[in-house]
Amino acid sequence: MAKRLKTIIAGLLVAGVCYTAPTVRDGPQERTSKAQMSSAAQERVNLRRAWQKLEMILAANFGRRDLHVIATYDEAHLPPNRAEAVKRMRKFIKQLRAHRRARGQPTRYVYVTEQLSSEGGRLHHHMVLNGTGDDLEVLRSLWVWGQIEVERLDLWQGYEALAKYLTKEPREVGRPEPGARSWSASLGLNKPRTESESVPDTVTIAAPPGAIILDRREEHNEWGDYLYLKYLMPDKKEERKGARPPRKKRTTEQPSRLVRT
Repeated sequence: MAKRLKTIIAGLLVAGVCYTAPTVRDGPQERTSKAQMSSAAQERVNLRRAWQKLEMILAANFGRRDLHVIATYDEAHLPPNRAEAVKRMRKFIKQLRAHRRARGQPTRYVYVTEQLSSEGGRLHHHMVLNGTGDDLEVLRSLWVWGQIEVERLDLWQGYEALAKYLTKEPREVGRPEPGARSWSASLGLNKPRTESESVPDTVTIAAPPGAIILDRREEHNEWGDYLYLKYLMPDKKEERKGARPPRKKRTTEQPSRLVRT
């Protein structure tokens, strides 16, 4: 028998699945059973949902020192509609980019505009933004229509919860426009990297020492099996800076670790 190993790497976030693959020598029942196992395994890493795609984009481009920014409007500046709110957000980003460019600082972001009600809830924005170490006063000075709240991303909890939070409006009230993407992003963001290869049947996958397991699923039948893992790799830069607690041992590993059984 043979297996397929498929891995998606997005920054420190890794999602991998190792599964028994059908072969031309399989009988009809065996091939059908393996095909079902293969389909179930690949479904784990197909990234078909909006939050899954956003989770990988966030992981590939932002770390624990970057920011979650919430921009709200006061009564005097509440925009009359979503289009006007988006227009203001774009103006804010343009000014922020100019401010940073003058100081040799990059600007990477993903943002969503929310209303959270099909009957006209209060418009506001969420943005994931790369941090520079001195951002709060700058952001507040540029956002002239209301209030700015800022919090650092928490890498230890992964990106799934944040991605689901940022894409909650389409799930709860539907998209403002049919088929419209639920978030906007800066150009040139890193894309997740996908790797796929055949491996011996004796091989499975395991997270390297020091990684944080976020999800683990497995299935078995008489013809084969699959194992799905999603985890965060140890952050070696943070470790050297002393930002991580010393209770966890860190080692240098590659994102995908094969284990022979």
